[in-house]
Amino acid sequence: MTDERLRKTVYSKLVAALALALMLALVSLIDPGAMPAGKLGGSRAPGVVIDPGHGGYDGGAQWGDVLEKDINLDISLQLRDILLAGGYRVALTRYGDYSLVEQAQTKKREDMIRRLAIIEDKAPDFIIVIHCNSMTSTRWSGGQTFSQHESEQGLELAKAIQHYFREFTATKRFASTLDHFLLRESNITGCLVEAGFLSNASDRELLQRPDYQRRIAAAVWLGIERYVRQRKEIEP
Repeated sequence: MTDERLRKTVYSKLVAALALALMLALVSLIDPGAMPAGKLGGSRAPGVVIDPGHGGYDGGAQWGDVLEKDINLDISLQLRDILLAGGYRVALTRYGDYSLVEQAQTKKREDMIRRLAIIEDKAPDFIIVIHCNSMTSTRWSGGQTFSQHESEQGLELAKAIQHYFREFTATKRFASTLDHFLLRESNITGCLVEAGFLSNASDRELLQRPDYQRRIAAAVWLGIERYVRQRKEIEP
């Protein structure tokens, strides 16, 4: 898909949902974490919790002065704006550069437990976990989505998002599965989005660009839309 076609696809829905987006933006100013519970296929729009990986003391993967936690948050905020404009109800596990725990001895596990608590409190229809990849070798590149092992619905969602990753970016990867704490413990349909490899020079340059981050966010949004549409077609 060309940049022009992608722009038209995204902004056609953004413009159509402008009034709703303004209303939701006002609500988010009052309570940024507010998101009433809803059910897929019901009268209310689907709810999504976005988890920007790492944050605060935990920078995640690093290459030079490029930190994964910053890119994860940037993509997550872009995704939040697109989903809100599209009528979704959205919450994030973090809205800035901070960890959910700073003092516990087992920082990482406690941080994940608190992220899970946020997810369970919001009771969304979907979880989207945003990360960037990194390897010792610089040859690997491309975004990829993952679902929790044995989660059929999670894999359907991951495949739907990967479809647009392959259309909007140069990745040749396919959706796969893994074991991830939030996806395993939440019992909510979700997937992990690895936006690209910070260890790859080309990916690293792209991942720092707002326009490319917007591509990733748009692919996730359209993947969710595709998944919802497919579920409605097969459910009675």
